Amino acid sequence: MAMPPFLKRLIVERDGNTILIVAAALLPLIAIIGGGLDMSVAYLVRGKLQNACDAGVLAGRQIMEGSRWNRTAEDEADRFFDFNFEEGLLGTRAVAFEANPNPDDSNEILGTAQATVPMSLMRIFGYTQTEVTVECNAKRDMGHNDVMLVLDVTGSMNDAPSSGGSTKIRRLRSGAMGLYRALDEDNGSVTRFGIMPYSHTVNVGRSLMNKDILKVQPYVHVGRVCSGYGWNQSCYNRLETKWVDINESSWNIGNGGGNTGGNTQNFRTSGDGCIEERPSIGNSLDPFEIETSVSREDVDTRAGNAGNEPELQFGRYDPAVQELEDQSGCPSEASTLREYSSESSFQTAVNNATARVTGGTYHDIGMLWGLRFISRTGFFSADNPLERDDVPVRQHIVFMTDGRLDTDAGNGGHNLYSAYGLQYYQRRVQGSGAIRDRHISRFDSACTLAKSMGVTIWVIALDVTDTDDIESCATSSSQFYTSDGSDLEQIFEDIGRGIGNLRLTR
Repeated sequence: MAMPPFLKRLIVERDGNTILIVAAALLPLIAIIGGGLDMSVAYLVRGKLQNACDAGVLAGRQIMEGSRWNRTAEDEADRFFDFNFEEGLLGTRAVAFEANPNPDDSNEILGTAQATVPMSLMRIFGYTQTEVTVECNAKRDMGHNDVMLVLDVTGSMNDAPSSGGSTKIRRLRSGAMGLYRALDEDNGSVTRFGIMPYSHTVNVGRSLMNKDILKVQPYVHVGRVCSGYGWNQSCYNRLETKWVDINESSWNIGNGGGNTGGNTQNFRTSGDGCIEERPSIGNSLDPFEIETSVSREDVDTRAGNAGNEPELQFGRYDPAVQELEDQSGCPSEASTLREYSSESSFQTAVNNATARVTGGTYHDIGMLWGLRFISRTGFFSADNPLERDDVPVRQHIVFMTDGRLDTDAGNGGHNLYSAYGLQYYQRRVQGSGAIRDRHISRFDSACTLAKSMGVTIWVIALDVTDTDDIESCATSSSQFYTSDGSDLEQIFEDIGRGIGNLRLTR
């Protein structure tokens, strides 16, 4: 077949060839540049889409109660995805996000996100758009957790909060269930709860041993002193310290179940086993001195079995023997760390622990005994392991109060009997300044010590306007919460979710 004349002329004609060559070369050049520009946009969209997908599944997993996926969690996931991937970003269309539980592991949330990215220069070659799809997964690895609840059960908890409605103690009982639900995971993890109700003392006798309780201890006594005889006799009252044996205490003659010859067991197991705090470690019973600082030894040191270390033992809180007291009370029994198999069993435990609402607000005694119950090196060390099956056990104290630290300095006419005795007469807590300031120092010291022992502290101020005394106790500002009462359950849930270890699995 003969070559057409115009091609023959084109071969031999050199004029204009440069333009034709450049024109021919532009097409692959445009493809290279256009492909690079359009792909860079696609990669940018992919990165944004991945971040939004991750944020969505994390938010959805975080708000779940235990392993229960519901509409609330789904909406939260969608909200966070939408927040992180703006509508129409870089011209994208058909943006879609979906998150659902893993059918093989309900603790894991699986997510997918996709978007259509329009092409610009590549349209010349018929490529109008490209699809971008990403996957994301989030899981809460709960590990194991020991959670000690230190709960204010002072008299003001019987009042309604300033916002009105049911009493604060009722709100506490129902609100604490949010913590249980948030930590109720079916993933092999172990979560234990302990409960330490406190007012001006704590009821811990049943959790101790007989060797931990003083047999003979000092109480306030009003002695009658007389001089002279007959008509010349004059008498007056003199304040004295009376050393009372268990045989003479009301736990022997009444509260302990009758005249038993002085059975310490009766006191401990009576249900009214509130204690008087012992001297600071290194101090004696006479003079009886408690320092404003709390040491690791104060938390962990225990009396030996021989019973010859009375300065390491705790006194019996015995209003019937303590003279001159005109206000007293023993909160409900504390419980050591244990597992609860159901929400109803945990609810019963909280209800029982908050059944007695009475007394003054001594934050330091509550925090100190909460720390004693959770310490791995003290009274309950055998029950508080560092690991379970090679998995670490994280430790937490959730401290909740509705008021400022409120001690009774005593004035000879109003004397609250606390774990520190009758402060006006016995003057056990050392240091300068007001009695209240000394107890604030003890509280601060106990909080600092707990954090140094690896315990995370969460603080809830319920209907409190002045939080200066307690806010610094929290491990960080993100672990401090204020509540007007109406949101208490939500706050407990938030704390539970914060205790969980949330992570991306991909």
